[in-house]
Amino acid sequence: MSLKRIYDLSRRLHRTLTCLWTRDIYYVTDEVNWSFYWDGYYITTGLNERWKLRAHVIHDPWGLKRQIIHFGDRYAYLNGPFRDLHPSNQVFLTWFHGDPIDPNPNMQHLFEILPEATHYIEKIVVTCHISKEILVELGIPETKIVVIPLGVDLSKFLPLMVESRLKVRASLGIPDDVICIGSFQKDGAGWEEGMEPKLVKGPDIFLEVVANLYTHFKNLLILLTGPARGYVKQQLEKMGIPYIHHYLSNYHDIVPYYQALDLYIISSRSEGGPKALLESWATGVPVVSTRVGMPADLIEHGKNGMLAELEDVKDLANHSIALIEDDGLQERCRRQALDDVKHYDWSLIADRYYQELYKPFL
Repeated sequence: MSLKRIYDLSRRLHRTLTCLWTRDIYYVTDEVNWSFYWDGYYITTGLNERWKLRAHVIHDPWGLKRQIIHFGDRYAYLNGPFRDLHPSNQVFLTWFHGDPIDPNPNMQHLFEILPEATHYIEKIVVTCHISKEILVELGIPETKIVVIPLGVDLSKFLPLMVESRLKVRASLGIPDDVICIGSFQKDGAGWEEGMEPKLVKGPDIFLEVVANLYTHFKNLLILLTGPARGYVKQQLEKMGIPYIHHYLSNYHDIVPYYQALDLYIISSRSEGGPKALLESWATGVPVVSTRVGMPADLIEHGKNGMLAELEDVKDLANHSIALIEDDGLQERCRRQALDDVKHYDWSLIADRYYQELYKPFL
């Protein structure tokens, strides 16, 4: 009998027996306290409050037995001793984005090991249909894949009236008469200055777009948050385009930064989210994006945002100009986005995790 067959039989036996135990849900993140942590925080909070479950965010799940373990950080799972997790656990994995042809050795390793690891996993969660299609092409069974988008905290991310918005801009040192464009992501390699660009996030594309916009609007100001933004800042300085950058240690401190914006640009080559789409929508900020991740699923071009193809600097710039100059287009996109984002509050997304993933095992 093969080792895989023995493992499968063992899991069936443990699954039958574990219905006798009450199970907790453990959402596993890295220890950096970056984006993965907040996904876990909102999912577990929603499960605890809405369904009265016992759900926790942890970093070290390897000794658990007879529990539900969800790896929100695929690196923690696929680079960890996943074969040694006790077979009485039910394991779930979130896979955000990636491309098998990406030359990055870390990404290559993830794609190489995922087909084997899938045998140990109940379901793989992806946040968009592009990621699902990539995994199906890799040979992952479609029945193993569940599409659940990211969420946004609609109690904190709120639009402002004009007077309040001007006060927020003043508090951040942003003049009333500038066109303020946002980029709130980590787009440099590593966690230091980030002088080496993380090209999958499209910082080079973003810079080309804002350079184009600067020929039209001399009152342009770029608002940056996030770590490792050294490459973008260096290039903006070379082009003479003014910017403000603040690294925010508390995630919720980012809300007024959105509220100060006139436009948000997503220039990535690959994404699972980004959260910036929903956060911009919730704060009433128009979005121009490449056709990646959740924007490809959720943006209806010209209705709640604007879409361009990957690396299409010309269209990204033209769509940005249209949203800046056409008040009617801007207001239509803003209003529709504010209505659409109501479906993505984290409490609703946590409900989907319960109904579509965990419920059969509790």
